[in-house]
Amino acid sequence: MRIHNLVPILCVGGAYALPTLSWLPQFPVEGLVRCWGIFAPLSEDRTIYQVLKDDERYSRLVKAIDLSDEVTDLLDDPAASITFFAVPNTGIPHRQPSHGDDDDNHQLDFASLAPKRGDERDIAYDLGHLVLQVEELDNIPESRDKDHRKGALGRIIRAILAYHILPEKLDSTALVQNSTYATNLTLNDGSMDYQPLRLSVQSTIVPPRLRINTVTSAIQHVGLTGAVDYWRIPGEDCHISFVGAEIATVFAPTSGAFQRLPKKLRLFLFSPFGAKALRKLLEYHVVPQLVLHTDYVHNATSYTAFINDREAGVFVDYPGNPLYAYNLTLPTLLENHSLNVQVARYKVKIPLPGPSRYFTRFVVNGHDVGPYDIPARNGALHVITNLLDPRGHHKEDHKHRGPEHESVDVDWEDWEEWLPQWAMQDEVHGTYE
Repeated sequence: MRIHNLVPILCVGGAYALPTLSWLPQFPVEGLVRCWGIFAPLSEDRTIYQVLKDDERYSRLVKAIDLSDEVTDLLDDPAASITFFAVPNTGIPHRQPSHGDDDDNHQLDFASLAPKRGDERDIAYDLGHLVLQVEELDNIPESRDKDHRKGALGRIIRAILAYHILPEKLDSTALVQNSTYATNLTLNDGSMDYQPLRLSVQSTIVPPRLRINTVTSAIQHVGLTGAVDYWRIPGEDCHISFVGAEIATVFAPTSGAFQRLPKKLRLFLFSPFGAKALRKLLEYHVVPQLVLHTDYVHNATSYTAFINDREAGVFVDYPGNPLYAYNLTLPTLLENHSLNVQVARYKVKIPLPGPSRYFTRFVVNGHDVGPYDIPARNGALHVITNLLDPRGHHKEDHKHRGPEHESVDVDWEDWEEWLPQWAMQDEVHGTYE
């Protein structure tokens, strides 16, 4: 049938890039389901491509789509059943000329955008800047190098737009039922265990008060980047290999979580004497070989560990009447230490205009999680406002005012009694170094 879903991203004024390790160094800022008037109804006699082609508001996006026959054929297929997130012209940046440049200099700058064949290092990996580079092709004289660049841009556009496509037809009412969805994009580098990359349809903007600068610095400081990042390295004969974590889930404490630790503990952790304790604490916040979203679980070591929204069992003593709920015990990078996760999805019963509203209660070791379900290229990121205690201890009233009127996490008040010794303990053999 010809009715597809065309979902313009009008509220955020931006396009999706290939997901990276979104917490290192920045978060994605694309939340989709925020304004309900943006879902464009399609007539039954036009395909997605035809609608975009006929609407001047999407002329810049169409220019990029036309470089990929594969994407064009899919969007112009009357039998396809997909959801496409289309970016209007207003959501794509414009090139800002340098002050003082004359027209001749502009032509020289544009011409320099046509590198020799085999050199694709300057091609962007986000749709907005890709469109700019496609538009700049108009200023480059015809040549074999230009043809090569068009082909290279087309290949990357195909991948980027695959991340804008859901392989099922969902209207606005259906789209908000989950937090994340599998896209048409699967990477062949081993990341995500060759599972389709997921797209968050909730707002994943992290408020300024929930910065995570401290944990990113700490991860680099103790040499844990390889446990959470995944990057490529060039080899001989143009061979590319990848190193790092193919799949992982990270519970990232905010900088405020570190600030609420007792002052002496903060000084200890970020001193040479506390480096081992800091590393072990951070390992406790990383779940390797598993991607966890509130509505999706994939365990790279067991292909049966999936959570299905409609089949998950409700765990005992959870308040309300959730649509689905589950408990998980997740082994962390810190050997012999696990996290306890509880997830419950609810439908808002208060009558409100527009589609139904849903919300999720996500708890790890008794602490609320949020923002959550932030996709990364090799897994998922969830933000927490407390540093997790590896002993599993949690006090309900976990903050109090310190002597300098600072908020202090009382879970860590007794750290001097156990943390230095625990940091030196060999978890495998139960001995001390």
